[in-house]
Amino acid sequence: MMETHEKLDKILDKVGDLPALPSVVTEVMHLTEDPGVDVNDLCKVIQKDPALAAKILRVSNSPYYGMRQYVGTLKLALVILGVREVRNLILGISVVETLRDDRAEALLGDAFWKHSMHAASFARKLSGRFKLVMQGEAFVSGLLHDIGKIAFVRYARQQYGSVFRCSGGASEPLCRLEKETFGFTHAELGAALGFRWNFPQTLTDAIYFHHPARDMYLADAKDPQLAAVVRLANRLARVDKKSAVEEKTRGIEEPEAWQQFEPEVRCLSYEDKQTLVEELVKDLNGSPLPIF
Repeated sequence: MMETHEKLDKILDKVGDLPALPSVVTEVMHLTEDPGVDVNDLCKVIQKDPALAAKILRVSNSPYYGMRQYVGTLKLALVILGVREVRNLILGISVVETLRDDRAEALLGDAFWKHSMHAASFARKLSGRFKLVMQGEAFVSGLLHDIGKIAFVRYARQQYGSVFRCSGGASEPLCRLEKETFGFTHAELGAALGFRWNFPQTLTDAIYFHHPARDMYLADAKDPQLAAVVRLANRLARVDKKSAVEEKTRGIEEPEAWQQFEPEVRCLSYEDKQTLVEELVKDLNGSPLPIF
């Protein structure tokens, strides 16, 4: 991935300064590098930011996360979900809070966060259904897959506004216009942010590969299955109508993504995929967004 790293560095050189993540997040990332970290010590660090602790519980107990058991305390969340999964939740929530921008939201609209949260939920549920061991990576990767769009607004608000409006927000024309105008897409810019903030490479790659492109192959990702799950979740999250199950099912008929899974998943019939989509969207209809 050395060539990719060099490419991301060049993007960052163009964009310039980026906001720093909160010190609590940096401390949590450092502590959780030790797999034997004491849960009580980790709780103390997280509780330095009561709002963050409250959001962890709100997200983990929401239909979007899909927990079967109610989690009432931060310590219980660490015990039930595990340290790594809570760490990933903290990373996702904190990045969203750090990047939130009134100008970006005015341009991208409320649909941006709804789409991101739906993609996060679909990614987590798909990884569970496919029996992939990802410990929260799927949820946070789905949540952050489009952060490059917010970075674009901060980097070149007026120019990106024109690009976004010309594309109508649709993925394929948007990526094409971004590439023509800036030399890189929001997927590449989002991955560059992850690279600068020392995200796990699996997460950075999932952001980088979430749109198909002629010179980008899911098999090159550090975790091709995670990247494939996020790409499918992104497609699922594009259509929000309750009656559009068939449209959603057609949207995930992407051979490259399905090719990354084991045969029992890869060979699902169209009817099985349709049933899967119905089950995935059922819990989210009318559910309020847990963070925003």
